[in-house]
Amino acid sequence: MTIGQALKQVRVQTGLTQTQMAAGIVTTSFYSKVERGVHSIDADVLVKILSANHVDVVDFFQRLNFQSFKENPNFELINQISFAQNRKDLKTLDQIVAKIKSGEVKDSFQLEFRLQNAYAWVTHSNQMVTPEMKQKIKAIILNKDRNRISYHLLSQTVIVFDLDDAYYLVDLAFKAYKKNNVHDTFTL
Repeated sequence: MTIGQALKQVRVQTGLTQTQMAAGIVTTSFYSKVERGVHSIDADVLVKILSANHVDVVDFFQRLNFQSFKENPNFELINQISFAQNRKDLKTLDQIVAKIKSGEVKDSFQLEFRLQNAYAWVTHSNQMVTPEMKQKIKAIILNKDRNRISYHLLSQTVIVFDLDDAYYLVDLAFKAYKKNNVHDTFTL
């Protein structure tokens, strides 16, 4: 995946126009050309655009790790889940579940996690999230060092938890945050 493709993917997933994504840092015309691969973009400018749109830089660059589809065969399907979640498209999510149940797609923890999390966000309910998934996510959050990645994971998964668990995890995160002397933009 190129930087332009990753920018477009983030922009579409967040529902922004090219003008909004450019954030006044570059012209819309220049930004459009970066997405299409016509122009390259300076790293400092890219980070400014990502920061202006509250996109985690680490997460963005993980998209660029150039994994082959053999290493991550569900990469495209996970993108479809993200797009469906952002569009609140239950029909597409149901179609993906049908593919898994039919054996057309091999199930994995990451795929199941993304699906259950997407259903929770779209339906504003955690009823489709299995108790096993809640436990796995909670274990991941509790075993992580408190850094911006763990805070981001909590922010994206808080909806899967029951109120008491969500309160407990968020309270732990705030306590860890107060102890941490580093308060970079992404952590904030």
